[in-house]
Amino acid sequence: MQRYFIPESSVTVGETMILDQEISHHMLKVMRNQVKESVYLVSAEQMLYEAVLIEEVDKKAKVKIKQQLATPSTELPINVTIACGLSKNDKLDWIVQKGTECGMSAFIPIALQRDVVKWPAKKVTQRIERLQKIAKEAAQQSYRLKVPKVDSYTSFKQLLDLSKEYDHLFVAYEETAKNNELKTLLVAHESLRFDDKVLVVFGSEGGFNPTEITQLEEVGFIPIGLGPRILRAETAPIYYLATLSYISEMMNKPFT
Repeated sequence: MQRYFIPESSVTVGETMILDQEISHHMLKVMRNQVKESVYLVSAEQMLYEAVLIEEVDKKAKVKIKQQLATPSTELPINVTIACGLSKNDKLDWIVQKGTECGMSAFIPIALQRDVVKWPAKKVTQRIERLQKIAKEAAQQSYRLKVPKVDSYTSFKQLLDLSKEYDHLFVAYEETAKNNELKTLLVAHESLRFDDKVLVVFGSEGGFNPTEITQLEEVGFIPIGLGPRILRAETAPIYYLATLSYISEMMNKPFT
């Protein structure tokens, strides 16, 4: 059953509501839902409801809230923000989509010295809106209870300042893997606790300038390796999230 995020925070079983244009279009034109068919709605308070399509009103879907449902945990036990340098083509789209499916809480596109791509100032808002839409669609598809927030294009200095807001700081650095420090990821994550805020930084195709690594370490970032193989810029964040999911969910590691 299709899931949609709605802006309302207060939802009452038995009430009717008219969904916004975007959701209505997807329900009526893309999914071709028929009257009496049900969908899932997630409120701003992350509560899950079953709603039944009653009718189409001025090209919008009118639904009735049938019941509130139990909300099975589909979120990682910690809040992970992924920060990435800019990559070519649609690689950031892919990172945001798959990162959302794997449980990231937020995404920050950052400016690094070796980026092969630069965003013109006049196009930043458009790019961010596109990525936010991708995150929302991926969250709906993967049955998340919240949509990851895509932050604005961030300078390296701004990233260093933002780091103060997090409990744990990591940077995925290929030199760490080359030096056979393969257990740094597991060791570094032993200190994680439930609901901690984690910021992980990844380079673009050009990687990091060594001075950037030095500056990151100076404010508390811990370099981590992601195994003996060198991963592509778009693969590394997904590898990290999958590893974290395995540690915290598949192995039932207690984050107390």
